[in-house]
Amino acid sequence: MRNRAYRFGILGSVLIGTLAWGSNSSASGFSTARFGAEHGTPVSTNPTAIYYNPAGIALSESPYNLYLDVSVAMRSASFQHSQIHPCNPDDPNAKEYCEPPGAQGANTDQGKLFNVLAIPMFGASARFGNFAVGAGVYVPFGGTSIWDKNERFKNNPTYPGPYDGPARWYSINGTIQSTYYTLGAAYHIPRTGLTLGVSGNLVQSVIHTIRARISDGSNDVAAEGRSYTDTKGWNGSFGVGAMYELLKDKVWVGASYQSKPGVTGGIKLKGTLRGYFNGVESLDRIQIEEDLPDIIRAGVRYRVKPSIELRLFGDYTRWSALKQMCMSKEGESCVVQADGSRPPGNTATIQNLPRNWNDAWGIRFGTSIWPIEPLEVMIGTGYDSNAIPDKALDPALMDFHKVMLALGGRYRFVKQVFGALTVSQFFYVPRDTNGDNINATWKPPSAGPDAGGKYTQRTTVINANVQFAF
Repeated sequence: MRNRAYRFGILGSVLIGTLAWGSNSSASGFSTARFGAEHGTPVSTNPTAIYYNPAGIALSESPYNLYLDVSVAMRSASFQHSQIHPCNPDDPNAKEYCEPPGAQGANTDQGKLFNVLAIPMFGASARFGNFAVGAGVYVPFGGTSIWDKNERFKNNPTYPGPYDGPARWYSINGTIQSTYYTLGAAYHIPRTGLTLGVSGNLVQSVIHTIRARISDGSNDVAAEGRSYTDTKGWNGSFGVGAMYELLKDKVWVGASYQSKPGVTGGIKLKGTLRGYFNGVESLDRIQIEEDLPDIIRAGVRYRVKPSIELRLFGDYTRWSALKQMCMSKEGESCVVQADGSRPPGNTATIQNLPRNWNDAWGIRFGTSIWPIEPLEVMIGTGYDSNAIPDKALDPALMDFHKVMLALGGRYRFVKQVFGALTVSQFFYVPRDTNGDNINATWKPPSAGPDAGGKYTQRTTVINANVQFAF
């Protein structure tokens, strides 16, 4: 098992290295929409508006805009499982396998990660009088986790599996990501102060994960195997938005709506599942059925005077749409009963990960000050709520209540070129879910190892962008 699992790990590391254009949550759930930094809002008029509020592109200061943006996220996290007591491998009702002699800490040592990842965004807009069009490519949902190895188990001849770390039952390394390819249009209605916009998105979603797995969903160190999932799928979605100039050249209010990928919900990702269990390697064609949220945004922008601007904006994200991630044979529906088990006679469902997340919301306040004409200083703060209940939290997808502080600057180098740099620090409230996680209470194929324990996270995001305005 050691050599095969090692090959799986190398394969996953190479794959994730080529796809590491994503980051774990800097908003709720695994939302990553921070492009534009303090100027990525539902009342912005730069090309980031193609996502946040498409009406904004018709109010751009310059007729033609090209926008290049990258966020570098530096994320550290930890997880330490709290073993259920008493553990008893001979009790059919036990929810936890004891760590055998020689493998103490295999499931209960502290797991850590430190990942540095880049999240690019490209946008462009063109305004012809009151009408404007725009385009963009960006990643509003995504997460990548590459957990550190547990060096205590390196080259262990009896228990090689724990070398992949105590988080291995949920994620050794993995990526979940949705990339949007967007076209939009907007129109400013003369003499009304009202601007309307619409956008259409082609969304590519991918899931690549390597994890430890046992068919019964337990965490038996002596019997663990490996599974590698590689899937992707394409779906459509849309956005609509409106912006209104409440006081001329002073106050603007805006609101927008982004639909779910697939619009009505339920997207399918197709690919392969490679497994290595009990000395047997397998390769199957599979599909994963999941759902992503729709989002409502609103904001207000107030130009107090030419040298001071205030911004207040927020979002409501319907993460309750994500009920489960269900894997089945390709072309066959994934169905489970209320207790997580397969219906009688069902052979299509392979594995199910119950999620049952909650809706989440966020609010942000920002200000800009121009001490001299070419220089803008930006300050921001905000709060995002937690979408993942204690009963469903695991190291594969983590979320917390969080507070953000941001400081940045934007400079006009020449008349047509602006450059900006913003540093945002996220502070997360630690979580202890000992005794609350219900992964182990589900029936197979929904059962998984109990993920109760202590979770921490820290993230710093450095955003840099260049705007060419003509």
